[in-house]
Amino acid sequence: MPVAPVSEPETSRRALVQRVNPSIVSVTTYIKVPDGVAYDGRWAVADESPISGYAREIVATGIVIDGAGTIICNRKPLLLEGGTFADKYDIETSAGSRYEVELLGSEPTIDLAVMRVIGSEGQPLSDLVPATIGSVDDLQVGDDLFAVADPFGAARTFAPGIVMALPQVSCYQADLTGSFIHGSMSVCPGAVGGALVNRDGHVVGMIVPPPSADPLARPAPEAFATYGMQIQTALAVGEALKKKRSDISPFLGFSVLSLPELKAKLRDDAKYDAVAKPQYGLYIDDVFSPSPAAEAGVQVGDFVMEINGTKIGGVPDFQQCLYYFAGTRVPVRIFRDGEELNPMIAIEARPAAANRM
Repeated sequence: MPVAPVSEPETSRRALVQRVNPSIVSVTTYIKVPDGVAYDGRWAVADESPISGYAREIVATGIVIDGAGTIICNRKPLLLEGGTFADKYDIETSAGSRYEVELLGSEPTIDLAVMRVIGSEGQPLSDLVPATIGSVDDLQVGDDLFAVADPFGAARTFAPGIVMALPQVSCYQADLTGSFIHGSMSVCPGAVGGALVNRDGHVVGMIVPPPSADPLARPAPEAFATYGMQIQTALAVGEALKKKRSDISPFLGFSVLSLPELKAKLRDDAKYDAVAKPQYGLYIDDVFSPSPAAEAGVQVGDFVMEINGTKIGGVPDFQQCLYYFAGTRVPVRIFRDGEELNPMIAIEARPAAANRM
């Protein structure tokens, strides 16, 4: 029987897989095996661990973001029972190479972690290909979207779908789900931490499980949708985590909108034009109480212009400042109705009560 010719869409998808796969790795969390413990009922070969004295606990996915072996992934798959971090992690590349990695930092609220191949700083690794980064700004509802991941086992994940919903906001401080990309495909638990890519193979998001108020909940994607953290959020926060080696969620107590997001929310050009705006900064659209910001008198409708002297030109600037200055009291430059205020506000650890999914 003659073989049907490969269609143009099939050719495009095959090329996309070849471009993206080298930037996707499996991330394995290991648990130390107590001396004398037998693995009754397990397949010995299948469970043979590459790290002596340790067994695989959970396997998820990560995205390579530079040639020095830096990986972003989800935080929850890195935790053992009881919420403690494991002693050992490694990654496996699409070419089959394995590298032990260290945890640099993590963020509980958005379920993000940053890892790096041990001993790789300043030493590019040829089989770790950094992902090509895209932007959610280039997406529209109905566009093609692909979930690419590397769960445990021989099979990789390549799940086609479409964009079902775009993020309403870039800031996750008040509305976590509203900051996500929603895709129509379904993925397995081991796919979390993988990439959402557009038709050009550019990474626009990182796959995350549905938000949960339980910080210890294991990844459990939904059967009808896949959520993606905007890649710009993951990279901006990841850069701060890498520098600060932080494992907390810093908190001022307010959320922000960029000017385009404010204009979209108002849905009225006249109302938008009537808002007094500073030369730069972000609109404060919600204030949590009690919080450091509420105690300092910050109000909805204010603009945040600077944090500790750092200009806030976009949402990533705001997010990074929270990590860089966490645990300190800093001057926050506020614009309100044409006037400027400079309250001192403490950046504290985020309280559980502030988590709204």
